[in-house]
Amino acid sequence: MNRLLAGTVWFLNGLLAIILVVTGAVVGSAFIHVAGFFLGGLLGLIVAAIICGFLALVIEIRSELIRIREALEQGNPRPG
Repeated sequence: MNRLLAGTVWFLNGLLAIILVVTGAVVGSAFIHVAGFFLGGLLGLIVAAIICGFLALVIEIRSELIRIREALEQGNPRPG
């Protein structure tokens, strides 16, 4: 169940990044047509990098902790 949940969060993280970039572009184009589209997309990309980057980091830490735990259970002090 935890692996299914982690896989779902990983997928939703990517989907959230796409939604943030597209939403930024659409909102930007509502204010300034062509330039706003690109500036909004750039701002959406920055926000997506911060938010989704943090979520990806948390997911990666989780997978590393699982590998460390499995290595310790097998008696191997150096995982990897």
